[in-house]
Amino acid sequence: MYKKVNELITLLENSGKCEVKLINREKHNYGIETTTKLPWKRHSKRFGKIHAGENRLRIDLEVPENSIPMEEINNAIKLPHREYLSHLRTSHFGLTQHEKGYDTVIIQIYRKELDDYSFEDEPFASFVNKVIEVNTAK
Repeated sequence: MYKKVNELITLLENSGKCEVKLINREKHNYGIETTTKLPWKRHSKRFGKIHAGENRLRIDLEVPENSIPMEEINNAIKLPHREYLSHLRTSHFGLTQHEKGYDTVIIQIYRKELDDYSFEDEPFASFVNKVIEVNTAK
């Protein structure tokens, strides 16, 4: 689990535009923050969280409303969309649209599929870089 978390953290921090900070050591929660304030979210630098649980890795990435098309998210993440699953014990992603002008992409990868999931895969890495770009654009 932690090897994959470190792989994800490395991908995020290699941009030089964000950093990952430990929020809760016991729960293995991390915050993803820009080095400056977010242009679309007042009083905050955080645009994501990583939750490394016992059985799954959950990644929440916030982006300005409608800034990344669903098709692009789907092609990059390469996991089924939550609404098409009969049960949620399968790795998946979802999109939550908030009334405050932002969307949250939620990615859940269960332990049994985590070793085979590559955060360094080109479509996923490009997606993460786009998330970082839309959150650091002036």
